[in-house]
Parts: sequence; C-alpha cells; structure tokens
Amino acid sequence: MSSPKLLVIVGITGNQGSSVANAFLNNPGWQIRGITRNPSSDAALAWTAKGIEIVKATFDDVSSLEQAFKGATAIFAVTDFWVHYFNPANIPKATEAGISMNEYARDLETADGMSLALAASSPAVSSTLTHYIFSTLSDTTGRSKGKYTANFHFDSKAAATLRIRKELPGLAAKLSTVQVGMYADNWKRGIGRTQQQSDGSLVVYIPEGDRTPIPWVVAHRDTGVFVKALLQHEPGKHVLGCSEMTTFRDFWTLWADIKGVKVEMPEVSLDEYLKPLPEPMRKEMYDSLSYIWEFGYAGGDPEVSLLADLDPEAVTTSMREYIEAEDWTSFFASM
Repeated sequence: MSSPKLLVIVGITGNQGSSVANAFLNNPGWQIRGITRNPSSDAALAWTAKGIEIVKATFDDVSSLEQAFKGATAIFAVTDFWVHYFNPANIPKATEAGISMNEYARDLETADGMSLALAASSPAVSSTLTHYIFSTLSDTTGRSKGKYTANFHFDSKAAATLRIRKELPGLAAKLSTVQVGMYADNWKRGIGRTQQQSDGSLVVYIPEGDRTPIPWVVAHRDTGVFVKALLQHEPGKHVLGCSEMTTFRDFWTLWADIKGVKVEMPEVSLDEYLKPLPEPMRKEMYDSLSYIWEFGYAGGDPEVSLLADLDPEAVTTSMREYIEAEDWTSFFASM
C-alpha cells in the first residue's frame, strides 16, 4: 500500500482552511498538516485533537513556511486582506507611507502571497510538490482596463497570482486557483442596510444594479469542495468558488420566506446602499460591486471554470441550507 499524500493547509483555523481540512479529514489517501500563527489557540488545539499535525509559521518568516511545506504533495494557500485592513497598528504606517489603509492592506496581502509562493518554490519543497492551490480573486484593474481601480481586496490577491506566473515559472507550472465568491455571511460585516418596522416587518435595501446573479459562497463549508475538484485534475485548472448564484433581492426573498417575516425591498443607489460603511471601505465596495455586475466576478476570464465542469458530482451548500442553518440572533439584535 502506498503512503498517503501530504496536503498542507495554510490558515487551517480560518473559514477556508478549516473547510479544506474537513473535506480531507477522513480521506485515507491524504495526510493533513495545518499551518497557523498560534498552535496554542483553541481552534488549533481542536485540530490537534483530531489527529492533524499543526505547525507554526508566519508570512514574515519565509524559512518557517518552507519548513512547514516540506514533504507536501499539495498546498492550499490563502491570504487575508481584511486582517491587515482592520489592524489598528497599520494606520500610522499607512499614513507615514502616504497611502490609504486599503492600499496599505493591498501591498501587505500581496507580500504575504509572495512569501507563500517563494517558500513553495524552494528546492526543498518543490521536489515533492505537484499542486499549489492558491485562493485568489480576479484582476479588477486589468480586466476592467482601468475603469475600476479601488477593488484592492481583489487586486492584492491577483497581483500575487500574476507575479507567480511571471517570476516563478516552476511554481506556476503547478498552480491551480480558486476564486472564492462573495461570502454569504457578509451581513455580519455591515454590508447592506436593514431596518425593523414597528409591526415587526423588515425593510431591506437593495442596491441598483442588482440584476445579474453573483456567486455566493458558504466558505466554511464549501471551500474544500472546490479544492477536492482541483486535485482531481492536473495543475493549471482554475475554478469559481460558488455555492449558489443569486442576487441580493433573491437572497432576501428566500430569507423572508424561510423566516416567515414580511420584508420590503426598496431599491436605492449603490452610494446610498453603502452609506453605513466608513470611507475608504465605501469606495472599495462601490468599485467591487460595480465591477462584478459589469464584468463578472472573474472578470470574464476564460480560464476560470465552473465547479460542474471540473466535477459534475460535486455538491455545494444552497442558500436555503445556509439560511436554515445560520444563527440569526445577532442580526435581529442589531436592529
């Protein structure tokens, strides 16, 4: 019997990484190693209790990443724009650099992506590596030909992907990507506007332009589904990480039906819809949604496949399943 292959998962305690781990947890053909900044955290210890090897590595220490990647057959790599954006320690650094927090977070995330790529391309890792799966997003500035330039949480990941292809040809030959869709739980992060009426009904504002369905994803459940599909193929495949395509209006219509709540959905301008968000996040989300509606989530990239094209048998979480399983207590409490 052959030895199991090794899958190394970056950010195993996060939404995407934990989903990948769960997807391979009981697969005898794969051994899992998880990477985290804090192996002593409750989330990391929970994986240890399940028999998964947990190692410490950080983006600012490429040698720690290289050590963590050794022996890997496949690597799932993910970075996080928002962890940099919401880090108050970065505010004075962005000010000193003379750029916005969005731009500063973009540069840090791209640097994180390149740290992962450099470690994965080292001789000690590349000798066993067959697949490098990177969680990325589309090149908004490039694919819109400069029309939308403030969608930094897309462009930060895209920049790392483009640099891998240009600067690291050996790793590029092993590269597959998943463009993870819009998180279904973005309502927890202040995206959108809702108001409760005196009769208990809700007003949910819908942004103008909400005509074309966009890919929603239940990341903590379905990211592993996309990674499994990619690993069924040779490197060079790229998949849209979509649980279900829907519009904002259709999502909230379904929600109202499931919850038995009367919901009015007046349409407002995108500026008005995003008004509760602080600047410069408001501009970021304006460009992001405008780009998605005009060019598509993947920017019309012909290389990006649908999940069904890679694995017709794959099953993802429907929005009905997500809504029924989600705890909406905090949603009602916030109104």
